[in-house]
Amino acid sequence: MNSRTDAAPRLASAGRGRPLQAVPENATAGEVTALRAENQIAALRVDSWPRYGSPGWLRLAPSDPRAYAATLEAAELHRRTEAEQQRLDDLMDNDPAEWWREITADANAYAARQGHAIAARRTAEEVRVAQAREQNRPPHELRATPGWPPIAIPGQPGRYLTFGQENRE
Repeated sequence: MNSRTDAAPRLASAGRGRPLQAVPENATAGEVTALRAENQIAALRVDSWPRYGSPGWLRLAPSDPRAYAATLEAAELHRRTEAEQQRLDDLMDNDPAEWWREITADANAYAARQGHAIAARRTAEEVRVAQAREQNRPPHELRATPGWPPIAIPGQPGRYLTFGQENRE
């Protein structure tokens, strides 16, 4: 398992602070467990707590309700992770095509967003053709412009091209 960062998801407090008295109709066991954890945290009347296992959590007194809230949160997040892994394993066994679509969906969405940038780049073949054109283009014909100083003729020291002259070689 990867270690979680501080940006990991947190449980939302249900805000009721009372025991779970009625189970919502058609609720799964996992949903009931999540509601129970959220209600227990709400009953502790704490709004924030350090991450389970962090130095801040280790410094809490055992009777501090924030220590229990962090433990509940860690247990619920672990349960959700395990449930998601089990769901993906079952999907891979029963519908590999759907499993593949699901696990590659984020990568496909990213590729779709980047497609225009990738398509705008020149291919290696296009770069080679452009370089070949640059190397094989005809020499530039020098032309003097009225009002500008004379142009030194490359490869012919001391010779200059002035306006009105023709470039005779």
